[in-house]
Amino acid sequence: MNVNASFVAHSLSKGLTERALGLSRAALTRTGFALALVACALPFALRLLLLLVPANAWPAYVLLFVVALALLALLTEVNYFGRAWYLTLLYAVSATALTLLSWNGHSNDVLEARGRWTEVTVVQITERPRRDTVCELRRTDDGTAVPHLLDDCADLSRGATLSVLEDPEGEVRPRRSAPGTVATDLAAGISGVVLVTGVTVAFRRGGRRHPPMPPPYPPSTNPGQPYPQPGPGSFSGPHDGRP
Repeated sequence: MNVNASFVAHSLSKGLTERALGLSRAALTRTGFALALVACALPFALRLLLLLVPANAWPAYVLLFVVALALLALLTEVNYFGRAWYLTLLYAVSATALTLLSWNGHSNDVLEARGRWTEVTVVQITERPRRDTVCELRRTDDGTAVPHLLDDCADLSRGATLSVLEDPEGEVRPRRSAPGTVATDLAAGISGVVLVTGVTVAFRRGGRRHPPMPPPYPPSTNPGQPYPQPGPGSFSGPHDGRP
C-alpha cells in the first residue's frame, strides 16, 4: 500500500511541482509565504467587494464561490507539500474562518461604511414566539417606512421615538447602536496569522524532500569505476589543432 497516495494529487498547477524540484528550501518557503498572503487577501477582497455588490444578489455568491475554489486549490498544495494532518487542518480551519468572517460581517461593514442616523417612530410591534420582538419603523421627517424591521425592541412601545442607524440603500436591518467590528477584525487577524504560518511551514517541509540534483556530467556506466582523471602529460584544455 502506498502511504503517500493521498498526497500525490494537487491542483494549483503542474508547473508548480516541476519548478519546486529546482527550488532551494528557502525559495520554496518564500513561494509558500507568497501564496499564503494571496490566500489571506482573497477573503478580505470579498469583504470589500460586498460593499459594492448586495450580499443577497447572485454576483455575491459567484464571488464567494471563486474565493472558496481558490482556497480549496491551495489546500491541496498544503496537503501535498506539508504531508502533515495538523497543517492541513490548521489551514482548513483558518481559511474557513476568514471566509465566514468576511461573509457574516457584511452587515457591520455596510453600516460602518454608509450607515446614517435617522430619527424614527415605532408604528407596529410584533412578538414572535421563541424569537425576539421586532418593530416596524417610520421616519419622522417624511413619514416613509424603514425597509427592514428593527430587532430586539421588546423594551419599546408603540409611538416611541428613537434614533437608529440605517442603511440608505436598505440592504441591511437598522440598529439602535453602532456596530462593533473590533472582535471581528481581531478574529480575522488571528486566522490570517495562523493561515500564513501553516502554509509557510508546509512549503518549508516540502523543501526537505527535494530529490538530489543530477551530476553535472553523466556517471560512469560501471558503478564501481570512478570517473576517469587526466593522466600526467595529458592535455585537458581546448585543442588548437597543433600536434
